[in-house]
Amino acid sequence: MGGQKVQIQIIPESQFPRNINMVMSRMLAKKLKIETNPFWVTFGSATAKGAIAFTNKTNNLVRMSSRLASQLKMINQPLIQARFDSRSFRLRFGPLFGILINAEPQGKQDQLFGLMTRFLEECCAAGQSQGVRVAIFSPEQLDLKSWETGAWVREKGRWIFTRLPLPDVIYNRITSRKLEQQDQIQNKLYQLKTHFHIPVFNEKFLNKYQVYQILIKDERTREMLPETYPFRVSRFKELLQRYPTVYLKPNNGSLGSGIIKVSRSGGKWICQSSTPGGTLTRTTKTLAEMCKLMAQRIGRQPYLVQQGLSLVKYDQRQMDFRVLVQKNRTGDWRVTSSVARIANSQHIVSNLARGGTVRKAADVLKELNHIPGKPTDREIKATALEIAKTFEYLAEGHFAELGIDLALDTKGKIWLIEINSKPSKTDDTMVNPTANTRPSVLRLIEYVHFLTETAGGPHSPPFSPKPVRKIRGRGPT
Repeated sequence: MGGQKVQIQIIPESQFPRNINMVMSRMLAKKLKIETNPFWVTFGSATAKGAIAFTNKTNNLVRMSSRLASQLKMINQPLIQARFDSRSFRLRFGPLFGILINAEPQGKQDQLFGLMTRFLEECCAAGQSQGVRVAIFSPEQLDLKSWETGAWVREKGRWIFTRLPLPDVIYNRITSRKLEQQDQIQNKLYQLKTHFHIPVFNEKFLNKYQVYQILIKDERTREMLPETYPFRVSRFKELLQRYPTVYLKPNNGSLGSGIIKVSRSGGKWICQSSTPGGTLTRTTKTLAEMCKLMAQRIGRQPYLVQQGLSLVKYDQRQMDFRVLVQKNRTGDWRVTSSVARIANSQHIVSNLARGGTVRKAADVLKELNHIPGKPTDREIKATALEIAKTFEYLAEGHFAELGIDLALDTKGKIWLIEINSKPSKTDDTMVNPTANTRPSVLRLIEYVHFLTETAGGPHSPPFSPKPVRKIRGRGPT
């Protein structure tokens, strides 16, 4: 099943001979190994009957009748991949790659999707260069009964809204937990995966305690996890008596929001919490008073209590490492980037949403001369890669992109702080924001090719992406 990048040109139906709806060169048909006529033509979930006439030209232009284009919900394509499957007598155009976002865009043309606009523009440009049609849509625009969706696509440097078939692959970029958990959206995601057999990757948010319970089953990753429990006053008190610092974190939190640091100093108990304007500090004279304060502060919210660590600081500021791992064109995990995130001097967390800055991990590690036995950048990346493989094996769901947050303690030991299934795509996360296309976008397009070329073709039951591997240790019972 050889693939070729082709150009689609839509021509009025009246200009085609009877019973013909496509014209291409004999050379292109030979490259595609088309030996049957007529055959099926597919774009996303749309399928129609195709019949071709040949020319003696030597280009990769496919002229398509307006009626066939309407059946496929296809518009002119300057560059798109074409593959012919001789087993099913099917010519596939695409893949059609759908990116699922929160809601209808509200911005102007140049910032239609707010802070996500540049990332989505890069996806469209990278997709076109690789013969992939990229479409942006929200859950409301999905019409499963009609096997189609409303979607935004890039045409000549502008966003246009059109109707398309259901995609071959969907990347879930819904960034609201509350929205994603709505019954209506969960039902649509379930139907897309089970009824339409569409691979949906990064299909759900992760909560912190679920990740902890998953990874503690593996002997190697268990050693990197700070002790963590659902918040109860008794457990909070116990950890404060064993560790000089304890953190309280919302189980479903993100972007550093809601994190509380509690420590003891000078005979007083100190509580520091992260706010948009900086760090808010309160003190109590006794542990009992601090326990009462935290119980009132947290109430019924799902919080975790976690062992505090003596972590390395950079220029007296909190610091951790974000390693982005993604699946590539062979379906294997690879490290795409590793950066050091350095907290604003007024904050207790390093998240960029809280005013942090980002630098290359390798550059920062070189400057940490005072840390004995510190890991290299290569070791940081290898650790993140092993965590991703372990997590995939043990967890339920289809993931192809994970933001893995690691930190170093003052003895050079690597700790796992968090795994994020919806890593930020705003410009402030880029070390080189002037780059035309970030590497993470190129890897996304690679993985789309893997899913559509390897999994038995689009809209066939997807294979399990999980490798067979041995897990070290069974974890606590």
